[in-house]
Amino acid sequence: MINRRRFLTNAGLFAVTTAAGAPILMGCAPTSSSSSPGQGGGGGTQSSAANLVSIAYVTPFQHIVSHADVYIAIQEGYFAEEGLQVEAIAGTGTSSSVSQVAAGQAMFGKAAAVITCPLIGDQGTPLITVGQKDQVSQYSVASDPANPLLTPADFQGKTIGVISQGGTTELLLNAMSVAEGLDPNGVNKVVTGADVGSLEFLRRGEVDGFITFLGSEVAFGQMGVELNYLNTDEFAKMPGDSYFVKKADAEAQPEAVVGFLRACRKGYQFMADPANIDRVLSAVEAFNPIEVSDPDLAKAKVEGEVKLATPSGGGDDFLTIDLSTWESAIELMRTAGIMQNTDLGVDAFVTTEYIDQV
Repeated sequence: MINRRRFLTNAGLFAVTTAAGAPILMGCAPTSSSSSPGQGGGGGTQSSAANLVSIAYVTPFQHIVSHADVYIAIQEGYFAEEGLQVEAIAGTGTSSSVSQVAAGQAMFGKAAAVITCPLIGDQGTPLITVGQKDQVSQYSVASDPANPLLTPADFQGKTIGVISQGGTTELLLNAMSVAEGLDPNGVNKVVTGADVGSLEFLRRGEVDGFITFLGSEVAFGQMGVELNYLNTDEFAKMPGDSYFVKKADAEAQPEAVVGFLRACRKGYQFMADPANIDRVLSAVEAFNPIEVSDPDLAKAKVEGEVKLATPSGGGDDFLTIDLSTWESAIELMRTAGIMQNTDLGVDAFVTTEYIDQV
């Protein structure tokens, strides 16, 4: 498997051009203004469309339901209300989202704490998390109900599939073992991917379990496939996918950060109302028609995303940041060897300054 340092070095230093993953999408995907997009760079530039500030957001992976809050905010005019014209660019992986923001080619990206914290702590990547999308983990270890994996101790000596080498899911799997005082090297990891095809590895006996994410779990349910799911939060609670920016961009344009978060929160609030489901699917369809080609599956994904994003205490204050969870997660990352830095406090990795203004 690729090691942590190599993966993080690639994620932090490999500069992907703005066109990465976007040649098909940038020319046709809508923005938060009906006019031609401006230069969607890191700090934002003035657009000719009603004098809106044009910025770019790079998704961690393609255009899928997980990013529907942004698509809704574009469709419903929430970004425009904040004086923003947002271009949503499909990333080719978490590293593309991180590297484009770090290089100043986009203002906003999205990644889990297990990715951004080591980059900030060990490599000095000048990023800061400003809003937390996933309030619970979207990842679970799936296994055969007849031979379930119920605790990290069950992973020892077994082969577990991860979505990508050295990425979020492998790091989370390692953290689950460390949290229970177990050696993560006692678990063999292979790549099984992120789609429903990962199930075939289990059926062929090539793995004893594999990590799924919400979209796959929903699809398996629609297919009538029964699996045992062990959510990664049960043993290694880590803040999930969260919005981040360069620190310099946040300091230079705090209004844009607050406006982006406010519009995304409105997007989630819109998504949470079942009466809006057709409009939600329309917003996603504008970026990826295939993602909503099965309406029942797409609706189930939307419902799942709302559950992931709902604050633990309920309510509709989406994107809320729980600093105590971040603090404990940072300590676990250090214990697990995911992050070497031991000096920086939580405020070096995440801030509530902007979401509190929403």
